[in-house]
Amino acid sequence: MNKTLLFLLTLLGTVSNVFAYPISPRPLRQLVTESQHIIVGYVVKTYDKKKDKDDWGSKIARIAVLENLQGKIKNDTIEIEFNPNMICPAPDRYFDSTYVISFIDRDKKSGKFQTHALNYGAKTLKKEDIEIYKQRIKEIQQILTISDTVKQRIETVEWLVKCAENETTRWEGTFELSPESNFMSFYSSSENQDYKSAINKEQKERLKKTLLNSNEMIDFGLVDLVYKDNETEIDNFLFSKLKNLDEDKYWIADNFMKRLKHKNTSKEMIEIMEEFEKLQFEYDKKNELKITVQKFIKLIEK
Repeated sequence: MNKTLLFLLTLLGTVSNVFAYPISPRPLRQLVTESQHIIVGYVVKTYDKKKDKDDWGSKIARIAVLENLQGKIKNDTIEIEFNPNMICPAPDRYFDSTYVISFIDRDKKSGKFQTHALNYGAKTLKKEDIEIYKQRIKEIQQILTISDTVKQRIETVEWLVKCAENETTRWEGTFELSPESNFMSFYSSSENQDYKSAINKEQKERLKKTLLNSNEMIDFGLVDLVYKDNETEIDNFLFSKLKNLDEDKYWIADNFMKRLKHKNTSKEMIEIMEEFEKLQFEYDKKNELKITVQKFIKLIEK
């Protein structure tokens, strides 16, 4: 994991005065497995919680329950407390007049509802994206009932590939298929199953097609999943994307550079990579960062 990024996350956690580190990531399969309730809801309104001495700027979301996807909440409307002022870990957030899929637990003693896994469990979505999530949730619920462990694994891998193929659910699939591609896996408290090794040739081809058809943001989990046996094609794809990367996004250029630096193993390349790491998060040195990225590009083109 990038040391500078780790430092920033740690610093943010300290500033929050609430938590020190991000929580363990919860992709969709785990959310379905862990959550007591899953609902499709409409956020009627949010309002400030009545302040007290222990208040940290909490708010209340009043949510109309439109559908129960898991468990059975009989209330037409529920209220969930959340704290949008938390910094690290990222909090669950709700916004007035929006549709959500919420993964919810209910405290046995107080009867209060709370979002499971903070920001992972509160998904503000467009209506069309809610339909995609609903279908994936229904599918994984069925897969989880399969008693044959081999068959369940095969079906789970296919389901993860389907998630990765769709931009709406892409991270839900790629995080479990290639967790090491995402720096948040550093915080994962559960043992990641090796789903990558179970991907078959047809599935890998589908994932490659998905990657090459990506128009804007690239999920580098896809890159790492399909790279083997497609090295030249993927290198060319990444290099083209790097050359066309907006200058205000150069701070994420390391995702491209670390995968392309093998194209030139000179001492100069080592120096450029070290220079980039020093400048990556120095926001008052954008021009120097630009020069460094352009030097990297020219070195690859030699």
